[in-house]
Amino acid sequence: MAIPFAADLAAIFNVNEFAAAVTYSGGTINGIFDNDTVPVSAGGFVTVHQEQPRLTCRTVDMPSIAEDQSMVIGGVTYKVRAWIHDGTGSTSVQLEKQ
Repeated sequence: MAIPFAADLAAIFNVNEFAAAVTYSGGTINGIFDNDTVPVSAGGFVTVHQEQPRLTCRTVDMPSIAEDQSMVIGGVTYKVRAWIHDGTGSTSVQLEKQ
């Protein structure tokens, strides 16, 4: 019996629930945007915090993702730096603010 991931993902990536609208590749997709700050060693005893923007979305919404593509989230432009397809229909995209 198939597990209904598609229906679950549609609910999770609904802009009326958890997701945000994202302008990508000439259209709009939905995804969950995170912009956590993470500690980064600056050498020696110094640690600074850096933003680490990330978008999680449905893999089917970005079949031809590539590095340096642009996404606009909340009026801010980001470039794609890396991505991981998790095998369940979701993709996590690491972004860089422009």
